[in-house]
Amino acid sequence: MNKLPRPAEIIHTDCRSQKSTLDPSRPIKMLQWNIERGYKLDAIIEELRSLDADVLALQELDIGCERSNNEDTGMRIAEALGLNYVFLCEFEELYSPLRDASSQGGGVHGNAILSKFDISEPSVIEHNAHPIDWENPKHPLAVKEPRHGRRLTLAATLHTPQGPVLLYTAHLECFCGMLSRMQQFSDILSHARQHAARVPHQAILGDLNTLANGVARLSPYYCNDQMRWWTLGWFEAEVWDQVVLRCREDANHPKKINTWAAAAGLPEQVCQNLVNPGFEDPFDVRKDVTIDLPKYRFLGFHLMTGKLDWVLLRRFEVLKKLMGNDKYDKSDHKWLLVEANLEGIKN
Repeated sequence: MNKLPRPAEIIHTDCRSQKSTLDPSRPIKMLQWNIERGYKLDAIIEELRSLDADVLALQELDIGCERSNNEDTGMRIAEALGLNYVFLCEFEELYSPLRDASSQGGGVHGNAILSKFDISEPSVIEHNAHPIDWENPKHPLAVKEPRHGRRLTLAATLHTPQGPVLLYTAHLECFCGMLSRMQQFSDILSHARQHAARVPHQAILGDLNTLANGVARLSPYYCNDQMRWWTLGWFEAEVWDQVVLRCREDANHPKKINTWAAAAGLPEQVCQNLVNPGFEDPFDVRKDVTIDLPKYRFLGFHLMTGKLDWVLLRRFEVLKKLMGNDKYDKSDHKWLLVEANLEGIKN
């Protein structure tokens, strides 16, 4: 690629040799994976090839960054697997002598949807909350890893043999507290609610960075709001399950708001949006850990773990779920895979 995309720019390239002719009675296989910039790209491609998913939601894809061998990681995957490919640029990763080799930029960074199916109407969800101003050259994080851009979520409609699915691939901010992440998530729920009549079957796949666990609570960046101590003893994913996913829409109370979020001080519009219209994650919020950083393992204790990755499905029937990359040798995240039918499909 000669010209790199700018933040908030979408690239759509269809690398399929032919369109999918899958049987509508066959379950749809959907995979979520943060591929850690594609450091181990060849191994990632072989893993994805063996899993043979119909839909991939991937985060942390690089194009032209020195840290990932100047690869166009998403295009390499799409071409190798013969998939339809949509990439959303979040950040221009600036080259800097202050960056170490594992973070050196020179290109761009973002998230993607890849699929065997037709993809239409790719769009950008702009988040209303940005706890880190990456454009501020004096911010300590921006000094260490200078970049232009912001966190964004990619949405697109997938035309599966069972019917259309509105799919989101999200990568929420990690350098903040859980309340800021919830603010960003509320934008996705708002978008999903607005488009439910048009596409009722929806899926939010992503790395929501729900990492306020263990030693992360001591960091000035990873867990820096009052939830640091208010939720002590809980995984952040457990908090989300209790106060976000279980705050469900109620036909008898159409103007329901998230009262927990209101008590925590979140803006009124966020509290209105942070009501679950029907999404469910089949994975366990405590046991299904998707990150376990080796450098924070000490004398048998695992001090930096958590369920950061989610597969949130609306109007699906889940038939099977799997997790992989257990050794974290291909990425610092595990992948999540579900096989599911659209609700209402008769097999």
